[in-house]
Order: sequence, then structure tokens, then C-alpha cells
Amino acid sequence: MAKGYRRLFFISIMTLGLWLLTGCTAKNDAADEAVITSLEQLGEPGRRIGAVDSTDDDKLIAEKLPQAKVEYHKDAMNGYTEVSQGKLDAFVYGKTAMETAIRNGMSGVRLLDETLGESYTMAAAIAPNSKIPDLENKVNAFLDEIKENGTLDKMIGRWLVKRDETMPEISVPESSDLHLVVGTSGVYEPYTYYAGTELNGYDIELAYRFAAWLGATIEFKVYDYGGIVAAAQGGDVDCIFAALFITPEREEAIRFSQPTYVEEIAVMVRDSENASKSVGEGDLGISDYNGERIRDSFNKTFIREERWKLFGEGVGTTMLITVLSILSGTLLGFCVFMLCRNGNPVANLVTRFCLWLVQGMPVVVLLMILYYIIFGSVSISGIAVAVIGFTLTFGASVFGLLKMGVGAIDKGQYEAACALGYSDCRTFFRIILPQALPHVLSAYQGEIVGLIKATAIVGYIAVQDLTKMGDIVRSRTYEAFFPLIAITVIYFVLEGLIGFLVSRIGVNINPKRRGPADILKRVKTDD
Repeated sequence: MAKGYRRLFFISIMTLGLWLLTGCTAKNDAADEAVITSLEQLGEPGRRIGAVDSTDDDKLIAEKLPQAKVEYHKDAMNGYTEVSQGKLDAFVYGKTAMETAIRNGMSGVRLLDETLGESYTMAAAIAPNSKIPDLENKVNAFLDEIKENGTLDKMIGRWLVKRDETMPEISVPESSDLHLVVGTSGVYEPYTYYAGTELNGYDIELAYRFAAWLGATIEFKVYDYGGIVAAAQGGDVDCIFAALFITPEREEAIRFSQPTYVEEIAVMVRDSENASKSVGEGDLGISDYNGERIRDSFNKTFIREERWKLFGEGVGTTMLITVLSILSGTLLGFCVFMLCRNGNPVANLVTRFCLWLVQGMPVVVLLMILYYIIFGSVSISGIAVAVIGFTLTFGASVFGLLKMGVGAIDKGQYEAACALGYSDCRTFFRIILPQALPHVLSAYQGEIVGLIKATAIVGYIAVQDLTKMGDIVRSRTYEAFFPLIAITVIYFVLEGLIGFLVSRIGVNINPKRRGPADILKRVKTDD
């Protein structure tokens, strides 16, 4: 255990040193780059231009700037950061969203005066199998009404022109025969984002107003942008209000309402001159953080709008998934091992096939198959699906560990127990298993650590775990340092806590690691 901690400390020091070195040199290299002031410069061969992978921006870039190389990102925030750090020459996205990012503190970037001459058409998306009848016509009728009475124009003026981020009071029924489930992303200000612990933004207000118009209760489910259309296809949500752009391929998968807003497509480039003067993160390395900047970043990440509550909710979700998966996965792996222990051919065949299937695919793919396909038509929470998915993967690991540990016990132990008149079951539980467990306990502890880290992907199935909450905070503060460091520290604490508990179990079951007092417990020594 001590060697492991020393190794971890050494790796951490080396990583920190490399980070400081690259952070100090990258800025000097970037300062020598030519400032980009026009689209003509971006048309030069070898330019790297970023785009969100769920839009058609890559086709637009290929048409307007055919010699540029397109790099894909799962969300806009990562694109902004890479432009500010000089890893991308430019990033293409909606003008309003990028202007909002710069206004709220995203440093080291600016927008070109030129645009690509195209626009996004945003609309509400309608799930093909919504439980609310005739939902598409209802959404369109609602939009016609708020356009006619001027409500939509007032919303556009407030959210997208004046940038007033105050959500009005909208009376939504607390109980109703109709229940509207809305998919959103929560990371695209000013359309859908978190103000404190509550969803806010132009599309969120639209969703609330539609639920009130419909006389329905409302529930929001938050997805990564790339999975939100699949959620609608699978019937997990009734509709999507999430600054969703209409694209030809999306129109093949789901239906769209009439437009809710038209967004101009702009180009973000690096602003080298203002990078060091800005308040936000920009391309700052760790060496740029003095006491004042650290206090400011800490305040924005944790204190402002009580964002620490988001991290608390994320920790609770991560721990719930982890603990349930450990318990159920251990039970599953043990039960399967007991079925296969004596060589049952049917049980072994089925087990080998299931192990091949579960272990042969990435966990994120397994979760998405479970959520969007196997349980696509079933009303089940993302947390439950995550527990099922991680139970399968952890159970497969436990089965392999038990097989290895039991296989390490000499066959003579079985023969001796049989000669003493022990039954097969009693031999296994009283003689074989107690000797096998110490052989695999350290590997079991490693599997638990791996499981905790693997839970970081559950945001793909609308689970707001610790990592997803960190992304939400990062999308509001436009800083990577504190949200990511906070997530890292919390994961280390969780791993250390659970690792300590497992190690204590190891002391109790391994005679070599128990002291004389533990060994002689309940034994009469004065006879």
C-alpha cells in the first residue's frame, strides 16, 4: 500500500512539472503566431478549425474553407478553450452563444468581423413516440400564439438582445393527466444553462411556457448534446428544447416544429493581445494563478450561485451508482461462478458468451445500448441503467478474479477435505474460498477504483454525476482549472475512502495480515 502511494506521489510530481513546463513554453510559442484577422487567412492550407460534432458546420467549413482541417468537439466550451490556448486556429458556432461566452469572461478569444454567411435555424424537436397525442401540432399552435401576441419577440429581446437572464414566474401545474418530459443540454448560454442549481435560458422559458399552455407537469432531462436526439428517438423524452439546429440528417430522425430562432454562424479566433489582460481562464497556465486569481476562480466555481451544491449532487449520484454496482456486481459474479464451478456445460457456454459480449465493448457503448435500445421503450431512469451496466462489467471482473483465486489453490486441499468427510459445498466455503480471497483482494480493490473512474461517462445517458456537474460549472465560469481540479481531488478522496474500507476487509479475512489479538478473538486461551 505504501509503495503504491509513493508511486502515485512521484507520478503526480512529474505530471505537475511537465504541466508547468508546457504551460510556460506554450504561451511563448503562441505569441509568435500571426494574428488572424480575416477568413482569407483561415483558408490557407493546414489551418485547424473546430466544429461541434452534432452540427453541419464541418460541411460548411469544407465548402467555404476547403483547405482547412476540421476538428470535432462534443460541445462548444471545449472549442472555445482550444482556440484560446492556440490549439485551434478558429472555431465555428452560433454568434450569440460565442458573444455570451466572451461577455461572461472567456478570455483570449474574439470574433471575426466576417461571418460564413450562413445561419442556424433553431426549433423544438418532437419525439416520434411521444406519450402526448398530436404533440407536433400542439407545439406549433403554441408557437403561433406567442408569436401573434408578441411574447416570443419579448423573449428574444430579453434573452438574446438585452441579455437579461431573469427567468419570469411561469405557473406550471403541480399535477395533471399530462406529463411533459423535455430534453435539454444545460451548457449553452443563453439558451439552456444552469443559474445556480436551476435550469435557465431562452429555451427553458419556452419549455415552461409550453407546459403551462398545455396544462401539463414538466420534467427536464439533461443530456450531452450528442445523445439528445437519440433520447427523443427512443422515447425517453417527449420533445427537445435545447438550441437544437435543424439539419437534414436530424430531420430524417425526428420531427421539428416551426423555427424558434435564427442564429448567425460566426467564427472565433485567438486574441493574443488581450489574452494576458483578461479576467477569465483563456490560455492561462498553472503558473499564472496568483493568490487573487485563485480566490476569484474559487469563488466563481464554488461560491457564486451556490455552485458547490452541484458538486454535492454529483458526488451523491456517483457514490450511489458506485456502491450499488459494487454490491450487485459482486453478488452477480459470485453467483455465476458458483453455477460454473463444477463444470456445468450449459452454464459455462452462456457465461463465456456473456463475458465475451460485455468485456468486448467499451462501457460507454454498453450503457448507450442499454439506455437507448434495450430499455428504449421502458420508463427507467439513467441511474438505474448505469447501475445495470456497471453491474454487468463489474460482475464479469469478479467472476474472473474468483476463477483465478480458486484456481491458485492446490487440488490436494480438495482431496484432504474429502478424506475428512467434508461435503463439496462445505469444502468450498470453509477451506477453499478463505484461502482464495487473499490472492485476489488487491486486484478486487483495483477493479473498484476502475469502476469509480468509469462512472465519469454516465453523462451520455442523462445522468448528472460528478463529471457532468463539473462540465456544467465549466460552461458557466469559462474556466477549466478549478472545476477540473475539484473533480480530480474528489475522485481521489472517493477512491481512497472506498480503498480503505476494502483494505480493512482484507485485514479481517487474511490470517497473515491479522495480529495475534484478532486471530485469538473468541478463543479460550486459559483452558
